[in-house]
Amino acid sequence: MPELPEVETIRNGLSRFVLFKEIKKLVLLDTNLFKGAENDLLKLRKDEFSQIDRLGKALVFSFKKSEKKMIIHLKMTGQLVYFSGKNLKEQAMLAGGHSEKGQNNLDISKFKHLRLRIEFFDNSFLILNDTRRFAYLKLLNIKEFEEVSGKLGVEPLSKGFSLSYFLKILEKRKKNIKAFLLDQSFVVGMGNIYADEILFASKLSPFRSVDSLDLKQKKVLYNNIKKILKLAIKKRGTTFSDYVDADGKSGNFSSVLKVYGRKGQKCRSCNGLVGKTKLVGRGTHYCPKCQN
Repeated sequence: MPELPEVETIRNGLSRFVLFKEIKKLVLLDTNLFKGAENDLLKLRKDEFSQIDRLGKALVFSFKKSEKKMIIHLKMTGQLVYFSGKNLKEQAMLAGGHSEKGQNNLDISKFKHLRLRIEFFDNSFLILNDTRRFAYLKLLNIKEFEEVSGKLGVEPLSKGFSLSYFLKILEKRKKNIKAFLLDQSFVVGMGNIYADEILFASKLSPFRSVDSLDLKQKKVLYNNIKKILKLAIKKRGTTFSDYVDADGKSGNFSSVLKVYGRKGQKCRSCNGLVGKTKLVGRGTHYCPKCQN
């Protein structure tokens, strides 16, 4: 599942291609993708995307005319693929999830799990392809959007994520530290990959409880959350399959991973072996020697 750095990379890329293009039509190809009234999507004809934001791991599309917000969460295998015009093999953007098995190009006919198609009057279009069909789309009014966003924690790269805020939400928490990092009601956008990498960088065992950390360790953890996420965005995220960004480049944060996906390999710091266990229902990678 794309985490904050991957979704931010997708947001940045899409913003270069689809903003202020007049929408010709939105075609819902899988009714399970959108639980609202299909007529609400049809009303967006001749509107334009005015801005694309990110809410945790989801993309938020705003419109020039409508006050609604369109939320797309790619989940495990969702892809947003942009085609610039009549040449259907011309790549503009392939982002998120995994490519179809055996897919070697971006011929539209190769995508077998289309769930949404957004066409623009300039003949370009955007499709949502999703092999496992876990992705979802929501169209929310202002009140509904505020209710959804109000249930989520702070964005870790926003001004609201201050050290004082972080220390406050850590107070009297007894839950496991990895469970805390994954809990979207505290801080949004982090998933399994970056939780493991942040804990390694902070030299904290994933088995520790939040209330066992001293002030110095909390400060180190806070700084590494920001540092690791910023580095991952700079490197366009982590790639394990065929994810590429708007320039056709794969995310290369995987080249600097210290523990995630490296079970049984030598730790890059101490030459001990990276371990893996299941913690809070998630595969967890760590170095038994470096993290305590």
